[in-house]
Amino acid sequence: MVPDTIRSEVDRHLSVQLLQDQHIQRIQAAMEEHQSSQTRRSLLARALRLSPSISPKECEIVDHCCSVLDVETEVELYVYSGSEMNAGCTQPEDGRVFILVSSSLLESFEHDELCFVVGHELGHHIYSHHSIPLSFLLAHHQNLPPQLVLLAHRWQRHAEVSADRAGIVCVGQLDPVARAFFKLSSGLRSAPGPDQIQAFIDQAEELYQVDQEAEGSDRTRYRDWLSSHPFAPVRLRTAQAFIQSEVITSGGCSMSEVEATVEEIMQLMEPSYLEEDSPSAENMRRLLFAAAVVVADSSGIVSTEERHALADLLGCAAVPITLDAERLAEVLPERIELVKTSVPMGRRVLLVRDLTLIARADGHIQPSEIKVIEKIASDLDVSPEIVWTTFEGSTELD
Repeated sequence: MVPDTIRSEVDRHLSVQLLQDQHIQRIQAAMEEHQSSQTRRSLLARALRLSPSISPKECEIVDHCCSVLDVETEVELYVYSGSEMNAGCTQPEDGRVFILVSSSLLESFEHDELCFVVGHELGHHIYSHHSIPLSFLLAHHQNLPPQLVLLAHRWQRHAEVSADRAGIVCVGQLDPVARAFFKLSSGLRSAPGPDQIQAFIDQAEELYQVDQEAEGSDRTRYRDWLSSHPFAPVRLRTAQAFIQSEVITSGGCSMSEVEATVEEIMQLMEPSYLEEDSPSAENMRRLLFAAAVVVADSSGIVSTEERHALADLLGCAAVPITLDAERLAEVLPERIELVKTSVPMGRRVLLVRDLTLIARADGHIQPSEIKVIEKIASDLDVSPEIVWTTFEGSTELD
């Protein structure tokens, strides 16, 4: 099996696009300049290496996954003390790849579930996902173009789909994948039955319904809209689509059909009002324009970077040379009310996210700007948490 044949097409396309971006290239150069070979020393000091003498079954899993995925690089498996079920893979160092699993995950996962996890982490390695340092990029470089930030998040979600496929190839069936996602989402250690798994899969459809029907109430936290990982039920549905492909199932559908299905499934994570031709999308764009100008003006001036960020999202034609902040402040409440009463909660969250990205475009977030954004979010019945989530970026281990 050639791993590149199962890689997500969106992952492949966006990774090329991101690696050609000058902002990404500058960050890569800075990281390489200050990079030191300390990962293995740190792991040996703070975690337990699972050698064949200590954990022969786990090491057999690593050998199996490396064989299936044609990984020739030396792989070392470590377990660290952690109450959350989690795993990660480091960037290669001195000819080695390090896979980390938490003690909670190691104790809770069955043999085939752990095989999926190891295959998933090796997927990140074989597709060189570490070459785009998303967490570092968002945590240390706040003054990035909004579209680049959104593009990077979208790429990371599809990179997870690619890694999931590598894990699926290692186990060859859906059941251990479903059990792994179930445990990761619920924190439960007992193996779920078929009915529980089906109910878990059905959650993805319920998410679609909530996104379409929720009106005016902040019934849930929407931190995941900026997550680098797809929702777990969504990942399980994309896994189902891949299982039904000719790669896994004899006589299955083509990979092009799988890609089309996955793209449709992933729309739950990426609804866009910026290009959509509908009255509600137009109302959202009008609100974003007015709100962005009012927020920027609250600091005393609309910076060139903020103007460019707004044009980056809405198009140059939508941003006039002269910005009348006073008039836009007068119409802002009306535009907020129109969106609040006609647009589902999930989309309002995206608007607040984009507004926050524009505000941080110049790299300087003033307290006055934060105050105005939080007021707009509150008026839209959106939790202020989404504002701080956007400012801080995502740092989760994958």
